Amino acid sequence: MPRWPEDSRERLAGAAVSLFVERGFAATTVEQIATAAGVTPRTFFRHFRDKEEVLFAEEDELLPLLLDAIATLEPPFRAEELMRHALGVLADTMEPDRTRLRVRHAIIKTDVALAGRELAKQAAWQPQIAAAIAARGYTEADAELLAAIGFALYRTSFVAWLEEDEPEPLRERVHHALPSVRTVMDLVIPV
Repeated sequence: MPRWPEDSRERLAGAAVSLFVERGFAATTVEQIATAAGVTPRTFFRHFRDKEEVLFAEEDELLPLLLDAIATLEPPFRAEELMRHALGVLADTMEPDRTRLRVRHAIIKTDVALAGRELAKQAAWQPQIAAAIAARGYTEADAELLAAIGFALYRTSFVAWLEEDEPEPLRERVHHALPSVRTVMDLVIPV
């Protein structure tokens, strides 16, 4: 028989988010989260290294999905088609979780350290994404640029999707944003 309930991780995550919303992220302790979930703080640390990780742990499942989407698109394709495909797969994965993601986003916006951690986690992915793009035949420099553009485009689309009350589907928002990169690059600021 296990020493702690099998659903401890889910109960901890649920309790943490509820407390973050109710009390604020900074005011919530690991002990409070564990108590609300009906487990000990030690059990909390078996599942999460710290309370911040409760908000970011599921993101680790997204990187392999994105890498696979980049690796499996059938050639020939342009860079925009590769980006459309990979970001579309990511968007389809996120779409059903919009309610939970909106709550998570609201919590992250309240704490500068959380916002930094979110950006740092994404930045850690960028070299892997660039390597996957390079493996498809792009130069390293072009792959790095495409990865950076992809992150910026997705982040902008994702945040707008979360903050609107009745947004268009995330995949459509990302697809509409792709041509805007070219438009923005062509802007001329008058003298």
